[in-house]
Amino acid sequence: MNPGRFALLVITPLILGVAAPAAPAQAQAQASSTAFERAMLAELDDATRAEVEKRATEGNSVIGVVSTILLNNYQKAGPRNPGEALEVVAVDFSRGVAVIRRAPNVFDVQRFDPRTLRLLR
Repeated sequence: MNPGRFALLVITPLILGVAAPAAPAQAQAQASSTAFERAMLAELDDATRAEVEKRATEGNSVIGVVSTILLNNYQKAGPRNPGEALEVVAVDFSRGVAVIRRAPNVFDVQRFDPRTLRLLR
């Protein structure tokens, strides 16, 4: 599979998710989180899950917190070009893969431990 097709397959579900935003109350309470967010939390170890749940309040979604943690870990591990704007565009917990956009058509595929969100290099 060529990289362009892979990026399209990975990014499309994310774009569709952004196009249909969740209800504001859903982002506020953990009890009303989406099935996807509950599945992500179930994959995490106890310490990481507690940190994500603590930070996923006041409008912060579980996927937003997980993305921020992955970006922070990417920065700690030494990014390819320090200082460039980064964005997590897709997360595949079953494979332990995150896709990070470094520029409009430049993506990094990073492997991570689905239990701790630490990058594997």
